[in-house]
Amino acid sequence: MIPMPTYSAYGLTLELPFPCPVLPLALENTTPHVVVVDGTVPCQLAAPVVEDKMWQAEPGRFLWRGGPRSGRFLIEDGRRITLERNPAAEEELLASHFLDAVLAAVLRQRGMLVLHANAAVTPTGAVVVSGESGAGKSTTLAALMSRGCVMLADDITALRVGSDGRVQVLPGVPQLYLTEDAANGLGRDIAGLPLYRWQRMKAAVPAQANMATQPAHLRAIYLLRSHPCADVRVCELTGVEKFAAVQECVYGPLLPEEHPGQFPFFVAVTDQVAMYRIERPAGHWTVNDIVERILWTG
Repeated sequence: MIPMPTYSAYGLTLELPFPCPVLPLALENTTPHVVVVDGTVPCQLAAPVVEDKMWQAEPGRFLWRGGPRSGRFLIEDGRRITLERNPAAEEELLASHFLDAVLAAVLRQRGMLVLHANAAVTPTGAVVVSGESGAGKSTTLAALMSRGCVMLADDITALRVGSDGRVQVLPGVPQLYLTEDAANGLGRDIAGLPLYRWQRMKAAVPAQANMATQPAHLRAIYLLRSHPCADVRVCELTGVEKFAAVQECVYGPLLPEEHPGQFPFFVAVTDQVAMYRIERPAGHWTVNDIVERILWTG
């Protein structure tokens, strides 16, 4: 039997039955934390607690239905994933779905706090930038990297509490997605890189050379959104605002059964981490101003 390739992301070793060249290879003879195997996957779960068009979730199980050019993934207990490929499945799309919703479910099931956010290491610690799709998270991350910061994650950010009790951000996938306009504004050449329809026509920009290899302590979370005014506004959050802000950032479903286990995690984040809401003008380029605020607040 030909051994399956093993990769590394978020501190985990992943054994996959399809290529995923964006991920670094794991060290040889490393026992995988997560194994993906080909097999039979049901079309729906027996007793889903929450569901959407493309997924269902119940305690310890998450079903992702990827469509005709992908397949169905069943994630169980954050350790085993069964993949049933559709006849027209494309390995590139399988890998994309794995790196998105599937891997996020693995991280949640393994007890991490997963945020819809980007993250970088600045000279004063790790920062997380969250916000709705289109808010400018990836553009801000790329701008931070152009200022000498190191990437931790794009789109899916995983937090854990380290042995010292401090909240850490884990290094994720060494790739960021940029629109052509954002790349041009930052002076990045993305000519020749394919644009992905399932990533809102963004180009996948390799970031191995500017990727962190170790977890970093989290200094601050920034919630980015646009507004109709002419200037960039920054507001520090306090008290219950911080708790609500963390909930606003959570990626994917947080089941009622998972709330008790996650509550101490929420408390640690709100106690240790500064949080700010950044409002940017919707009509013109302000990313440099946003980066200045991120680097000099906190």
